[in-house]
Parts: sequence; structure tokens; C-alpha cells
Amino acid sequence: MSKNKQKKVRPFLIVELLSSFSKRELANLTDFVSCNYHNTDVHVVGLLEFFKEMIINEDDFDDAAQCAAFRATFPKKAAPKKTLSDKEKSLLRTKTTDLTRLAEMFLAFEELKENAACKTELLYSQLLKKRQFRLFKRNVAKDEKALTAKTAKGVRDYAHQFKMQSKVLVSFRERELLTAEDNLPELIESFDVYYLANRLKLYTTCFSLTQSSAKKSYDIATTEVIQPLLQLPQYDSHPFIQTYQAAINLLEGDTAQLYEKFIGLLDTNETYIAKEDLDTFYKIAINFYTNRIKEGNPAYYQQIFDLFKVMDHKDLLLENDFMPTHKLKNITTVSCKVGEFEWVRKVVETYRPNLEKECAESVYHFNMGLIDFYQNNFKTAFDHFFHVENINQAYTINSRIMTLKCYYELDDEYDERTLRTLLLSERFIQSHKDLITKDKKAYKNFVRILINIYNTRHGAGRLTKEKILRKLEKLEFVSDKKWLLEKINALKE
Repeated sequence: MSKNKQKKVRPFLIVELLSSFSKRELANLTDFVSCNYHNTDVHVVGLLEFFKEMIINEDDFDDAAQCAAFRATFPKKAAPKKTLSDKEKSLLRTKTTDLTRLAEMFLAFEELKENAACKTELLYSQLLKKRQFRLFKRNVAKDEKALTAKTAKGVRDYAHQFKMQSKVLVSFRERELLTAEDNLPELIESFDVYYLANRLKLYTTCFSLTQSSAKKSYDIATTEVIQPLLQLPQYDSHPFIQTYQAAINLLEGDTAQLYEKFIGLLDTNETYIAKEDLDTFYKIAINFYTNRIKEGNPAYYQQIFDLFKVMDHKDLLLENDFMPTHKLKNITTVSCKVGEFEWVRKVVETYRPNLEKECAESVYHFNMGLIDFYQNNFKTAFDHFFHVENINQAYTINSRIMTLKCYYELDDEYDERTLRTLLLSERFIQSHKDLITKDKKAYKNFVRILINIYNTRHGAGRLTKEKILRKLEKLEFVSDKKWLLEKINALKE
């Protein structure tokens, strides 16, 4: 099903960090490191140039590469032999540590360009320390204007508002004006919104994680203390807070009525909600339909596909410029279920550059394998799945399941090896400790029914078509029930 691939040798963290940089970021980092204000060590500049070339050429950081790195970093020292001595390793590690610190500082500068709340907190503090009140007031007016003009807001924006109002209060105190003037009502309201937004977002994350992992559990009883605050008119009608409350109600109640209320509020309020939070809300909506499918109702794949298509149209699929592996797998699976093969091939190709480098090829092959499988290109699909390495729990299990399906479709005659593979897969799922109970039952039941179908198809089992069908219908949780039903109905009487 997969084959082991030797991992690249990367003993220094800086190599992994630089590998995540884009070409533009590497160019900007070079300027940053070369600037005397940030760095005066020419050895670090030489080391960065070496790493840039190594990363571009995708070389392993083995003994030969380490020796080359040493020569690039210390051109005036004697060239090392085939491997670095302990002293040479120590020297090189010192410079890689220095370069790592500079790269971290560079990332902090990059974040300041995007995170107005951080910039506000740092710049305002310095202006107040230097008692530059006129310039401080000018910056406050500019930031207030920008926040007021911004329609879609998220936690970062509420943090910006709160931190700005906090510094405004400090400015009144520094100018000894508190007895005559203050901004306490604005500060309290901005703090409440910031606090509630964060608290609701964290609660939603906790609840979602408990549903997706058997090992996750959290004490969320303290959330009750915020209920009186949530019921105040100014917060109860706040678009961000209102939508999060509806999302939490849906996660807790999981009913069609709560879903309709939630999706209605999302449609009404999404203009006022930042992208990162819209992504969270659409995930919750998708999860509602996913639960219905796990309960044995495959009709909801179309609703999930429609939601994914909306997310793609609204540019909500990427997260921090990356395509999460699990999200792409879900998009591909759902699209194939509803026959949207052309659309999903374009999606996989479009987002391929946004996959994590370490697992990009495996993720690509898995998703292309899914598309080929659902188009009945079983041999091509099997070849794709063969190139899938262990990425994470979801890909490991799903790749195994899809390979079992390929075996079933490709076997014209009974094959003892296929049956052995099916039995081993059943044991693998049963022994998997990280799967939540629902998923473990769904996957295990799938394999058990598939074994029954395989044996009956090839005349090696005692069960009839009708008996297998009755067994399937009695199961509460089963993965891909629709596919199993198709295989049962295709059996001869």
C-alpha cells in the first residue's frame, strides 16, 4: 500500500525553517541579515547564502553538505575533511543558532506588517515613553478611522481596538487628565468584546476537538460565567458574538433546527466577520452534515460539496496560505461522491503548491487516486495509493480503505492474499487507540461487511446476499455505506 522512504537528514532547525520560506521571503531575509543594524557577523551572511542554494537544490544536509556549509561560513579556515570535527561542528552550530535568531527576528518584523494590534501595542508604548502625545493622537485617529472603515472583523481587530483603548487611557494618565477626561466606557466595551470573542472561539475549538479525538476532554463548565455578559443587548446582537453563540448551540444540540438558525445567522452576518472566522463557521456547518453521513445517510454529500464550492469561491479554503491535508482529502472525497470530477481535479492541481513540502507528493497521489477510483480507473488509482506514505491518521486509514476497495474491484477471482489483507486491516483499525469510538466502529464495520461481500462474490462464504444486506442495515455506524450497498446489490443471487 505504501513504501518507506528514507527521510532527509536535517539536524539543524534553521534548515527546516528556511525550507518553509518563499523566494520573496528568502530575498527579504537576505537583506535583513545583511543590514548592519541587525547583524554585523559576515560568517552568518555566508551561511545563509549556502543554505539558500542548498534549499533551492533540495539537497540533504548530510556530512558532505555540513562540510560545504562550514567552508561557506568560514572561507579563511582550513577546509574540513569528509566529516566535521567536534570543534568544527560547535563552530557551525554557533553560527546556525545566530542565523536562527535573526530569522526569528525577521518573522517578527513580518508579523508586525500584518498585525495592527501588535504594532499598536509596541509603537504606542514607545511614543508615550517619549511623551510624544501629538504623534500618539495622530496614530490613534488613523487607527480608529481604519477600524471604523473595516466591515469584516475578527479576533485580531477586537484585540487591536482593546489595546488601542488601553493605551489611550495611559495617555490620559501620563498627561494628568484623568480627573477631567477618560475613555473608560470605550475601554470596557472593547475589552468585553475582545474577551467574549476569544472565549467563544476557544470554547468552539475545545468542543470540536472532543468530537474528533477520543483522547481530548476539557472542563468547559466555567463558560457558564459569561452567560450574563452575553445576554446584554450590545453583545447579544453583535454579529461576531451572535454567530459564535449559534455555532456553539449547534455543536451542543446537533439538530436540523439549530443548523438552520446557525446558517441563517451566518448568511446575515458574514459580511461583518473576518475570513479566518468564516472558515471556522463553514467547518462547523460541514461537520453537521458529516455527522449525518456517519449515521448512514449519504444524501448529504451534495450539501457538503455545495459548502466547499462556496468556500472556494470566497477564497476560504487556504489557511495561512497552506492547504491543510485533511481539508483537501475531504474536498476530494465529497466531490467524487457527487460526481464532480473535473472540478475537483482542478482544485487538487490548483492547491498542490500550497501543500506542506514534506508530504505534498503523498497528499497529491492520494487525492488523485481517489478521483481515478471513483471514475473506475482502478489500476491507476492503485498505483497512486502505492505512492502514499504515512502522513497522518486520517490519510493512513483512508489510504488503507481505498486500497482494499481497489483489491476488491481488481480481483476477478478469489485471492487468499486479498482476504488476508482485509483481515489485517480489520485488526489494524481495532487496535488503533487514537480513533474516536464512532469512527472506529464505522471503519471496522466497513471492513467486516466488505469481507462478507468478497467471500460471497467468489463463492467462499456462507452468507447470502440478503443476509449481508440485513447485517449492514442493523449497523449504527458504517463508513461508505452507499458503496457497500452497491457492491451487495451487484452480487448474484
